[in-house]
Amino acid sequence: MQISKFVLTVGMMLGAIASAQVVEVAAVRANAQDQYGAIATSEAGSWGYAYNYPTRAQAEAQALNQCGTNDCFVRVWFKNACGAVAQNNNNTIGWGWATSRQQAEAQAIRAVGTGDTRIVSWACTDR
Repeated sequence: MQISKFVLTVGMMLGAIASAQVVEVAAVRANAQDQYGAIATSEAGSWGYAYNYPTRAQAEAQALNQCGTNDCFVRVWFKNACGAVAQNNNNTIGWGWATSRQQAEAQAIRAVGTGDTRIVSWACTDR
């Protein structure tokens, strides 16, 4: 009788460990699927964007590379979302990010404030 209790206890422990490992693997896979994007601009009007990169650093580096000048810097980064940069006729820049392109653009326009404002760049990840 004691042997069967021992076997049952060991079996339950192994089951619990296996369940914990499955949850951990699922969490790692979910995080591995995150996609990052970024938008960079310069004061002179250059811009670059990147989306669907596995890390924030890679997305920012690609956006800066596409921008192409030494005075570029990342205005906005986003994860599993969209980003947008707006500018008005006074060269005031605003940016935003949200789950949809329309929401990100609206945030960027609101961030600019006043003036004749237009979207200069936007990007969305596939996720």
